[in-house]
Amino acid sequence: MADTLLLISRLCMMALGVCCAYQGLYALLTLMKKPKWNPGKGENRYAVLVCARNEEAVLPQLLESIRAQDYPGGVDMYVAADNCTDGTAKAARQAGATVFERQNKQLVGKGYALDFLLKKIWALGKHYDGYFVFDADNLLRPDFVRRMDGVFGPECPVVTSYRNSKNYAGWIASGYALCFLREARYMNAPRMMLKTSCNVTGTGFVVSEEILKEAGGWPWHLLCEDLQFSVDQILAGRRIGYCPQAEFFDEQPTDYAASVKQRMRWCKGFLQVLGSRGGRMVKGALRGSWACADILLSYMPILLCTALSLCFAGLAALAAGSWSLLGLSVLQLIAGAYVSLLGMGILTGITEWKNLRATTAQKLASLVTFPLFMATYLPVGLMACFKKVEWAPIRHSAAVSIRQVAGTEKAA
Repeated sequence: MADTLLLISRLCMMALGVCCAYQGLYALLTLMKKPKWNPGKGENRYAVLVCARNEEAVLPQLLESIRAQDYPGGVDMYVAADNCTDGTAKAARQAGATVFERQNKQLVGKGYALDFLLKKIWALGKHYDGYFVFDADNLLRPDFVRRMDGVFGPECPVVTSYRNSKNYAGWIASGYALCFLREARYMNAPRMMLKTSCNVTGTGFVVSEEILKEAGGWPWHLLCEDLQFSVDQILAGRRIGYCPQAEFFDEQPTDYAASVKQRMRWCKGFLQVLGSRGGRMVKGALRGSWACADILLSYMPILLCTALSLCFAGLAALAAGSWSLLGLSVLQLIAGAYVSLLGMGILTGITEWKNLRATTAQKLASLVTFPLFMATYLPVGLMACFKKVEWAPIRHSAAVSIRQVAGTEKAA
């Protein structure tokens, strides 16, 4: 019995390897060819949507980077000052944005604020070809909108971008940074080359007004509204594009407690999306939709297979009456996972080395600690399965300009 349970435990990890094997092919594809798109003609009209809650420290720098865009038609800026108790609204107005203030303690979250903002804009009789969505802590390179305009259109009515980080020091911030860089370079880039659908990760994307009008605003209100939005576009047969030359920066959490809170929300949000749309995604995958299969394989097997492997290893130890058997299985699991994640981090770190805003020592240290950061997802994900999770804002304080972040101006 113990041998059988131990075999099942190992088969679970083998199943995880099989599910993730295609990502190795993605990596080979993007290493062989780096996709490029030309800037757009600048004929589309765009608006920027920012939902900010007590973000007066960082919001002005974002709006400054938007005003500095070299897009011929210009970009209109709209800010929802959502449940603010500081000077966010005033700072946004001073920076040239149109501001709408919202106070609603019942409907809390970015999705509700986006819906509020869109309906305020439409009530003014304003219409745009596309709407960019950013978080208040983001910063854009001057050619960001022009680059995105080259991909945005009927073939790709949603386009995401290359997400870099303002701050890289420390195992938590660098872990986030490498995750987002890997998502851009080794997941979205090959998806774009293969003409399948990419995945929106919270911020730094543009969506057509046609999609939003059809939806009646922004009806995606789950804890992981970006994944919910992405899945709905895939189920509707729309293609989410990616522009590798459109680079923006955002601030990563450095506090472990804040990081756990944020990632628990992401994990709970994934479970919500899986519960409400998982059946349709599975049907889509069975009918030949690679985009459906891809997004399922990207999220579901990691936590499920790892948890099952540990569970069966524990049962095997109980059946054999030997906790050393469990310890050996756990050590084998940890060693295998560490090596895989280490390779993932090293590949991302080396290929994106020049884009990392850190010292050489910090970059090297981040490659070693990346597996540790990823390993913390397991307890976070398990807690999310049983604990009630609510949306909560993440505090941002890295008030730097795009010139400082991009290296064209030294920080004070």
